[in-house]
Amino acid sequence: MVVKMNKDLFSKNIENIVKLMKNQTYTATQLNKLHSKLKQNRYIAQAMPFTTFLQKLIKLQKKQINITMNNKYLSIYSYDDKVSETKMLLGFRKNSFYSMSSVLNLLELSDFRDNFIFLSQELPHKNLQKNSLSQLAIDTAFSKKYRRTQMIGKYKEKNIIFLTPKYTNSYEIITDKEGNRFSSINRAFIEIIVNVQYFKNSLNIIELFKPIKNKLDINTIYSVLVVFDFIYPYFQCIGFYLHKIGFKTEELQAFKSRVENLKFYTDKEQESYKYNEYWQMYHI
Repeated sequence: MVVKMNKDLFSKNIENIVKLMKNQTYTATQLNKLHSKLKQNRYIAQAMPFTTFLQKLIKLQKKQINITMNNKYLSIYSYDDKVSETKMLLGFRKNSFYSMSSVLNLLELSDFRDNFIFLSQELPHKNLQKNSLSQLAIDTAFSKKYRRTQMIGKYKEKNIIFLTPKYTNSYEIITDKEGNRFSSINRAFIEIIVNVQYFKNSLNIIELFKPIKNKLDINTIYSVLVVFDFIYPYFQCIGFYLHKIGFKTEELQAFKSRVENLKFYTDKEQESYKYNEYWQMYHI
């Protein structure tokens, strides 16, 4: 009788288990943790192995998303039939959010790079001391090839790019009523410029933002730069971009005041550059 009762625990508690899981998404790793928790709470039998538990839950799940990454097959499950795929994809990384051009596409402001889904997860907070920066260091860095993340997944016909930006305590990251997290347009503007390698070149970025210039707020962009506290002189770089997409020089005085005694670049590894003396920027 005891063995039979233990085998029936999952069925006896199924309503409570599903209710507990309804507002969340679960990867296999997260289900493994849940498996241990349910054992502790005596919702399932102590003897039930994880493989059996997983098989039972797969039969109950309402939605499932599969991606491939680094030759591995990853799945995420939802027990809420109303949850969107947009929300489910965020479940692959804790505290992740849509970033860069994916923000513009989600807000239907663009379809640029819509074959890519950019998901970011901020790095842990670290108290790092900024090193002094020389012109030689900048010139050397921008003569080398771009670095790109190896964390790339495949979802249907799209590539998912997992990025790890600097810690900002989620500054200018928005959560909508459905629980989707995404960068604000002003933060996305900076993210795209800092990660120009995913958008071919700076000219594409300028053309992308020209039609939606009125969606940008100069003061917010400035504040995001302050929080990011980049080592490289991005105030003059962002000022240059804002000027190129149509903002007037008198509107950009805050950025101009932060121009350093260093020359910076919009793009890496170019055979030749034009030079903008006002912003001290090499560009294409």
